[in-house]
Amino acid sequence: MLENVRLDAAEKNALMYAIKDISDEVYLLGSRLDNYKRGGDIDLLIFSKQNSLNLSLQVTRNFFIKCEEKIDVLVLDKDNLSKVEKAFIKTLKLVKIN
Repeated sequence: MLENVRLDAAEKNALMYAIKDISDEVYLLGSRLDNYKRGGDIDLLIFSKQNSLNLSLQVTRNFFIKCEEKIDVLVLDKDNLSKVEKAFIKTLKLVKIN
């Protein structure tokens, strides 16, 4: 799941803590998937029907309880994606976490 990504043990622990109560699909994306890059925030995509702002804030807050690294959380309803959102998602490399 998170074996071949550029996250240290503390970041992995914080990420798993942040999403522990989420039953929706959660994906890691962005530069943290490339072991040859450096730096960068942690980018998550969550497919959920929950309120996107509330869920994003919940995950971000829970993550910061354990780790003070930058994190971006995008929440989308998989069943109600716009054409632009569908096109954007097709460009992404995603690693499923949950």
